[in-house]
Amino acid sequence: MKRQRFSFFLRGMTIVVILGMLISLTGEMPASASQKWSYIVQAATTDQATQLVEKHNGVVTSRLDIINAVGALLSTDGVAQLRLEKEIVAITPNGSVESSDNDSHGGKDHDKDKNENKDIPATDFPDVVGADNVWEDDITGSGVTVAVLDTGLGDLTVLKKSIDDESGRIVAWKDFIEGSRRPIDPNGHGSHVAGVIANSQIGADGEWNGVAPGVNLAGVRVLDETGSGTYETVISGLQWVIQNKTRYNIRIVNLSLVSPVQSPYWADPLNQAVTKTWASGITVIVAAGNSGPEAMTITVPGNNPYVVTVGAFTDNYTPDDWSDDYIAPFSGAGPTLDGFVKPDLVAPGGHIVSVVPTDSYLMTQYPANALTTKPYFKLAGTSQATAIVSGIAALVISKNPSLTPNQVKMRLTKSALPWIDEESSDALYSMWQQGSGRANAPDAVFAKITGSANQGMDIQADLAGTIHYEGYSYYDEATGTYRLYDPFTDWAGGYGTWDGGHGSWSGGHGSWAGGHGSWAGGHGSWAGGHGSWAGGHGSWAGGHGSWAGGHGSWAGGHGSWAGGYSTWAGGHGSWAGGHGSWAGSVFTDPAFIANFIAGESPDAASTNAMISYFLQDQ
Repeated sequence: MKRQRFSFFLRGMTIVVILGMLISLTGEMPASASQKWSYIVQAATTDQATQLVEKHNGVVTSRLDIINAVGALLSTDGVAQLRLEKEIVAITPNGSVESSDNDSHGGKDHDKDKNENKDIPATDFPDVVGADNVWEDDITGSGVTVAVLDTGLGDLTVLKKSIDDESGRIVAWKDFIEGSRRPIDPNGHGSHVAGVIANSQIGADGEWNGVAPGVNLAGVRVLDETGSGTYETVISGLQWVIQNKTRYNIRIVNLSLVSPVQSPYWADPLNQAVTKTWASGITVIVAAGNSGPEAMTITVPGNNPYVVTVGAFTDNYTPDDWSDDYIAPFSGAGPTLDGFVKPDLVAPGGHIVSVVPTDSYLMTQYPANALTTKPYFKLAGTSQATAIVSGIAALVISKNPSLTPNQVKMRLTKSALPWIDEESSDALYSMWQQGSGRANAPDAVFAKITGSANQGMDIQADLAGTIHYEGYSYYDEATGTYRLYDPFTDWAGGYGTWDGGHGSWSGGHGSWAGGHGSWAGGHGSWAGGHGSWAGGHGSWAGGHGSWAGGHGSWAGGHGSWAGGYSTWAGGHGSWAGGHGSWAGSVFTDPAFIANFIAGESPDAASTNAMISYFLQDQ
């Protein structure tokens, strides 16, 4: 049996890694009064935060101007004194952030690589989402830079060279872990993610091995050799991206990383930085996390209502046949603790083949996941699904460079294919499991889609703290299901209600209503060319079950996935009836609920750092 690595406290499993800093804060180890620990200190301005930290004998470790904060080392006495300063907005332990991975569950018997092109493996995921159809129109992501905030970028030809076989595609690099002046990736996760997005090598099938092989890359190292980082490093990375977005034409940020939810999205410093990044005009694609399949397992920053949050499905080793695809059991599910419907969509996340440095932590620790042709390596997780959607977003922006992040989100979600039974049209997964459905690159790029996501949400007011939002999801104790508040109505097909259970994962195909999760309209065919899912057989833009009008509309109605469903500001009372949606979960602790309702930032006593990917038997 392979030894397991675990995903977050929602699994209720043994903690395998806890930062010494946080161990001390939880009282498990004695700490001297003079010993200093890492915090994020927020005030009205960064300068004010700096002055107050220094006033109480703290050490400023970084300026985090995008959230009016500093990273700081403080003693426990210093923290207590600082909390008495009326100018202080929040003092948050510098919580841990981890890469969002599951090592591949795949075996060699399923490996379909033909190794016909100089023994270079073929990757199937670009075909599964239809990216190869987009390439036919010479759209490869060129002109777009994707910033990958992760464990780094390795010295790999497939990342450095463009599709024109020219070096210099890594246009920017910044290391917040050890200050390396050249791109490095001691762990391998960042390279794997970047390869999913941008691999310019041609595989055995004669096609590129990345979703957007023409993009440029900005490598921002915020996680260490073991895949761990802190709020401070990630926020510093986002700040650097905002500062350099124009210089390098950074249009997309990929965040394949996760941290436990401990406060409303708006009170969390990492989410504040993510929201600021979105508001600056950069599309942010984030992982839903790997703590599924239970309800309410979306992690930070996937619980941010503005960004694009991605869950994972698997093609079940049959990329040309969609009928046996299923949402991966590890994929995080909504609703968020703030009541938002997440994830926004799902993408391939099982047995994903990409590249890692041959001397990296992943390659040396898990050689069984390495393909014969190194540096290719298999991983599974919402990290990989997130990277695929980042690649699709790059294709969208390459075709339509004037799009805003809200417009990009609209195209990604409105073009997605809801997971239904093609005979009954019943939903096989709820909206809190599949979001708007399966990522669909051709329609995201070419379909006539107008409008913007996040309608009714004032992001600047949210950042200023004058208004915050709650989603429309709630737990109906009478029926034992998750539902949406009025004026939304439940779709009889089951998409809008979910009992939070795990239904029938029998046979491994993840059906929640029988069958194997088919996508109405054939088995993986993109027949009809671009836009074939926007008016053809099985279309969700007309006919039975149409999302082009009425309640729950995908095209701008009051239940629109353009954002209208999740713009509840106040109203209906918090969670309608007293937090029943948390019943039976780890969030039932009265202190946690009290802090959450009050909008408290993460507390030292509950901040844990855990490995976020795991190995297990098939």
